[in-house]
Amino acid sequence: MSGPEVVRGRSPWRALVIATVAVVASGCQPYLRVGNPARPAYEPLPGFVIRMNFMPRKPNADLGKRIFDARCAVCHGPEGRGNGPMARTLTAPEKNLYTDFLRIFRIQPKREPLPSRPANFSNLDQMRLNTPFSMFETIARGRPHTAMPGFQHPAYGANDGGLPRLSDQQIWDVLFWEWSRTTTRERLRLGRRIYEQQCAACHGMAGDGKGPRAAEFEELVWTWARGVGPGIFTDRDWMAYRKPVELYQRIAEGVERRGLSLMPAYRDRLTPNEIWAVVEYLWTFVYTPPKDLR
Repeated sequence: MSGPEVVRGRSPWRALVIATVAVVASGCQPYLRVGNPARPAYEPLPGFVIRMNFMPRKPNADLGKRIFDARCAVCHGPEGRGNGPMARTLTAPEKNLYTDFLRIFRIQPKREPLPSRPANFSNLDQMRLNTPFSMFETIARGRPHTAMPGFQHPAYGANDGGLPRLSDQQIWDVLFWEWSRTTTRERLRLGRRIYEQQCAACHGMAGDGKGPRAAEFEELVWTWARGVGPGIFTDRDWMAYRKPVELYQRIAEGVERRGLSLMPAYRDRLTPNEIWAVVEYLWTFVYTPPKDLR
C-alpha cells in the first residue's frame, strides 16, 4: 500500500516539472502570427546585403586598347582575332602534377608539345557564352596548360605574363576592349534605338532603373530601390557575372517571379538580331566603348 501512496505524493511535483519544461520549450519554437502581412518579395535578410564593388571605376576600352597593344596583340592580333604574329608558334606548357611527380624520381617524360591557339574575341559563339568576370580571372591567373599567361597572379600550370603586373582596373579596361569586339557602331545604334523605345520607361535612359515606371518595381523588387541587381544595368557587380545569352533569354522570354510578371516577353515583338543588338547595347552602361564604336 505504501507504493501507491508514494506515487500519489510525487505526482503534483512531476506535473509541475513537466509543465515548466513545456513552457520553456515552447518559447524556443518557431511560431506564426496569423493575420500578420507576409514579408515582401525580395526583401533582404538582415546582414546579407553586401556590395563587392569589383569595378571601382567604369572600365574604359580605349585605355584597355593601349595595354592590349603592348601585352596581348602579339598573340591575339591587333583586332583580337587570335591571329597575332606569335599565334602559330604557341604551345601548351608541360608543367602539371603528373610530370612534377615523375621528376621526383628523375623521370622526364617526353612528348610533342601541343599547339595552343589564342582566343578570338570576335567569335560570337565563344563570347556570348562568356562573362566579364571569367575573362578577368583568365587574364589575372592565366589558363593552366595553355599558352595564356597570368598577368597578375599566375595559377599553377600557367605561364607568367611578366612584369609589370596588371592592376585590377587595368584588367577590367583590357577585357572590355576585348568585349567590344563582338559588336559594331551600327549595331550599337540599333540597340540604343530599340532600348529607348521599348525598355527605358522601366530601366531608365541611363540603365539605372530610374525610368518613369521605376516606382512600380521598387515596391515589388527590393534591389530596385537600392539601385542594384537584375535590370539595373549600371550595377557593374551584377553585370560582371552575366552571360550575353542569359540577357538574351530574359528579353526574349520575359521575367516572372512569384506569379508577378515583371517584364513581358519580346520574342514576338523583336527579331533575334534586334534582341542581340539590345544585349550588346546594354553593356555600354557598364563600360565606356572605344572611339571606333561611338
